[in-house]
Amino acid sequence: MSASLGNILVVDSDDNIADLLKVNLSSEGYSVDRLRHASEVDRANLGETRLVIVDSMREEYSGMDLVYDLKDDPETEHIGIILYSPFNGERMVIDALDAGADDYIVKPFSLREMVARVRSVLRRRQRETKAPRGASIEFEGLAVDLRSQTVTLDGRPVALSRIEYSILVLLLKSINSYVTRVEIHRRVWNDGTAGANERIVDTNISRLRKKLGNLGDRIVNRSGHGYMIS
Repeated sequence: MSASLGNILVVDSDDNIADLLKVNLSSEGYSVDRLRHASEVDRANLGETRLVIVDSMREEYSGMDLVYDLKDDPETEHIGIILYSPFNGERMVIDALDAGADDYIVKPFSLREMVARVRSVLRRRQRETKAPRGASIEFEGLAVDLRSQTVTLDGRPVALSRIEYSILVLLLKSINSYVTRVEIHRRVWNDGTAGANERIVDTNISRLRKKLGNLGDRIVNRSGHGYMIS
């Protein structure tokens, strides 16, 4: 099978796991590169990379550090990330998702599960980026013009603040996928004007729900996961 589904970077010092991932993902049609340490990743050379699968949790510059750096860089924030390690527990999963990872897997894992999760992340990322600049996003009678930054609901204008508009677009680009409060806060208030108070996300989403009327009920919240439009 030709490698036509996109480039994946595996970052793991464990040769056995890295080799198994490379063989299995290559057989699925992906082009797979491998590095041993998160500190070796050069963000400037990730232009063609669609997904990073990383462990390196026991190192000084960890896989979690890499997640933060990739998501803080506008040139790499679009890249999907699966973080995996032997560390189990709800706190680790929440920390990984809050950092910006798309998924977290505990070692040991089945290769079939990993391949399925890779497909899921890449499908979700493709949905988020498929609308070209200047296009519109439509959902259940809601239309968002990305060029003029205007919103209509059943043909009627909806007056949103800049913050409410930014949150709505972020959620619409991730339909049926949760976006954590930390991620919303980081992406929408990227100029630091809101300080570290992430509860301001809840306040603005409450206002957004009211302005969207019955459609506002489609914005759901789940503790530990964040918000999504379902």
